[in-house]
Amino acid sequence: MNQPLNFRPAEASEAAQGARLVLLTLHQFGDHLFGFGDHARAQSALEIFFRLPANRFSHEYALFGCCDGAIAGILMLFNRVQMRRSMAVTAAHMFKVYRLKEIIKFLELMMPYRNEENIPQDELYIGHLAVDEKYRRQGFGLRLLEYAENEARAQGKPKLTLLTEIENSSAQALYNKFGFKITNIIYFPAQQQFVGSAGDVRMEKKL
Repeated sequence: MNQPLNFRPAEASEAAQGARLVLLTLHQFGDHLFGFGDHARAQSALEIFFRLPANRFSHEYALFGCCDGAIAGILMLFNRVQMRRSMAVTAAHMFKVYRLKEIIKFLELMMPYRNEENIPQDELYIGHLAVDEKYRRQGFGLRLLEYAENEARAQGKPKLTLLTEIENSSAQALYNKFGFKITNIIYFPAQQQFVGSAGDVRMEKKL
């Protein structure tokens, strides 16, 4: 942690950077869901969501961690109320991103995961956390987690939670180092051929 990481709210005009970092957190699943298998389409769709206000992928929920003025990482946090409100807005914004047939396809793809982000009242949930490839191995991931923990304490939440892919051992190692423990494993065998993962692990840190 030699270099400082400064946090600031993301702006709508930074949709390209924001969408790219969000896709880094989603891996192949992001291309599958938002782009129907096409990475460029997924990037384009998430840029629209990012520019719009108050939805699940909006800049209004995003913080950028910056190093020497450059965007080094992203953090998106949600409590229960924020998640529910943002998901309702996301449903309305779908018509600004996709055609009707695409919306139907999106909902079909999302159906197996519909209960993954049900957040209890006592949790602050890390929806997205990513460090740009150019800034990795400098301790910035831990800095993002520290910010999330401080925010959870500020909100009076005794738990900090997240989801990550079963196969993402490097992310799990980072979270374990920070005090997270696996509390559940959620398998999606039918989706593995499309998303490249057998499922997700739910991790929790008690504060």
